[in-house]
Amino acid sequence: MNPTVARLREKVEALGTAGVVGVALLVFAVTLYATAVAPLGRERARLSAEAGQMQQRLHMSGSPGGARGSLAEQLARFYAFFPPPQSSPDWLGKIHAAAKAKGLVLQSGEYKLDRSPDSRLARYQITLPVTGSYGQLRGFVGQVLADVPAAALEEITLRRENVSSPRLEARIRLTLYLGSA
Repeated sequence: MNPTVARLREKVEALGTAGVVGVALLVFAVTLYATAVAPLGRERARLSAEAGQMQQRLHMSGSPGGARGSLAEQLARFYAFFPPPQSSPDWLGKIHAAAKAKGLVLQSGEYKLDRSPDSRLARYQITLPVTGSYGQLRGFVGQVLADVPAAALEEITLRRENVSSPRLEARIRLTLYLGSA
């Protein structure tokens, strides 16, 4: 037998069962720390640094979330986000361009402008009947919401002629929020 193995066996026997369990737990703890705890600490430090950078950018940008200015100024900045009512043809053009880009044809639609006297925003409700594949419809809605920041998807109704048909008939209702003139 190898003399090193014999000495190791003697040391293990001298430790006893409790000693062997203790050494095993020590090895387990070191392994756990090296594989789980230390990497999480590095990840935490990275995320903390990233959060600090974001806080600094937010502070530098003068964002309303940073509570800069009075409440009236913050409210004025909020309402300034919404486009003026006279720009609605441009936004409708973007909606129609999104449909064309996704291979959809918008032949008709219902357009209703709602100007409530007690509100500072006008609501332009647009209801569009559209036929296409699910991917086309989803892409269209996604592109509209990306290209028209003051638009909101209010309702979408999908109907299929039969289960095997790839074409869907959809009724999409969007609301374009406009600043009051």
